[in-house]
Amino acid sequence: MNKSKLLAYVLTGWLFVEIVAFVLVVQFLGVLAAVALGIGTTLLGLADVKRLFVYLRGRIGQPREELKSGVALLDGGLEAVGSLLLILPGFASDLVGLALKSPSVRAHVADRIRGKTERKGPQTIDLSPGEWKAIVDEGPKRRVRARRAPSAKVV
Repeated sequence: MNKSKLLAYVLTGWLFVEIVAFVLVVQFLGVLAAVALGIGTTLLGLADVKRLFVYLRGRIGQPREELKSGVALLDGGLEAVGSLLLILPGFASDLVGLALKSPSVRAHVADRIRGKTERKGPQTIDLSPGEWKAIVDEGPKRRVRARRAPSAKVV
């Protein structure tokens, strides 16, 4: 499959998700509340983009040595993508945009982009036959509930 067909399928799927999300929000909140919520998230995204531009304009005059590494650049880029997703109409894109506003989510996404995984250490461990033994899994063990002693009556 070529890239243009894949892009068309992804965009069609995203449009379908946005329509379903809009219908669900309209059913849950009503039409006026859904439109107001959509306008509110767009205004939130525009305010955040303005804040990012003001921050970047202040950083232009600084020497290169004072700028942070590519980690901060990727983090700022993901925050900008989150702001742009808030500006786009649709509740699914708003949800992803709000998630990218969270520093922990941005850090996780940045680690995934850079190729870092949760595993630390070697992926394969070589052991000689005397250094390991097979453990047979007997399935989940059933817990036996302990019985309580009868309570003493106070006279």
